[in-house]
Amino acid sequence: MTSNNSILSDAQRGLLGAALNCIVPPAGEFPGAGDLGIASFVESVAAGSTGKRRLLMEGLVRIELAASERGGSFAALADADQTDALRAVQASSPEFFQELVTQTYRGYYTNETVCGVLGYRPPNRADYDPLPFDESLLEPVRQRGQVWTETG
Repeated sequence: MTSNNSILSDAQRGLLGAALNCIVPPAGEFPGAGDLGIASFVESVAAGSTGKRRLLMEGLVRIELAASERGGSFAALADADQTDALRAVQASSPEFFQELVTQTYRGYYTNETVCGVLGYRPPNRADYDPLPFDESLLEPVRQRGQVWTETG
């Protein structure tokens, strides 16, 4: 990630990564969102907007506060306590939580590793040969003539 998109401290990135692993945990062949580095994606999205940046910063504070109410830092909590902390944040700051989930999913499901596990391959122009344009399809429009009014 470029320095232009760096808005978080290392501690905030660690917190975000732990939260992302709670939102999309590892399962079978699928890695967790935090393990894939989706925090960098979320951070870069927030870096592009003052409103999203503020929302992310305030949301991370809310996550840490909710975690401290449960006995420690978010990353050090048991999985069930992390989930409870995120549910508390979702209830107290639904706008932040919705944005976090949206950006997490966007980053996760466009990640090359996840696409590979899903078997998704983006279209490749070499895979299809578009048909040449048939100019005769425009003939009825040409025969109809002008249907708009000239101004001036």
